Amino acid sequence: MKKKFVMFLMTVMLSFSAVCFASYGTDLDAETKMAEQFFAGNDYKKVSAFMGQDFAKALTAEKYKEFFANVEKDAGKVVGSKLRVIEKYDDADVLHYFIDFEKVKNVKFIAVFKKVDSKIVLFEAAFPNPNTEGPAQDNKGAEKK
Repeated sequence: MKKKFVMFLMTVMLSFSAVCFASYGTDLDAETKMAEQFFAGNDYKKVSAFMGQDFAKALTAEKYKEFFANVEKDAGKVVGSKLRVIEKYDDADVLHYFIDFEKVKNVKFIAVFKKVDSKIVLFEAAFPNPNTEGPAQDNKGAEKK
C-alpha cells in the first residue's frame, strides 16, 4: 500500500512540475517568433506582414534595410538573443530582449505587441540608446542650464 501511495505522490509531483514548465502561451510564442524575425533584419516582406499599419508606414522597407545594414556594419550579425522581461497589459505585451551581435554584446531590444481584430501585430520596436544621458547636473543634484 505504501508503494502505491508513493508512486501516486511522485506522479502528481512530476505532473505538477511539467505543467509549471509548460510553454508560456501561444500568443507569447507567436510574439517571440515575430520579434526574432524583426531583429534578424533579413526580410522586410515577412516582417511587414505582422506590423501594425502605423508602424509599417513609419518604418518603410528602405529605412528597415538601411538601419540593419548600419547595425551589421557596426555590430555584426546577430549571434544570439535572450528574452529577459515580459510585460503583460490588458491591451498589449512588451518584450525586452538582450541581443548579442558579433562585435557587441547585450544590446537591449524592446518590442510592443497589440491584438488588433484578434490578430497580434507588432505595434512598435526599438533599440533604446544606452548612451542617452539625462540633463546635466551639478554636485548638488540641480540641473545645469
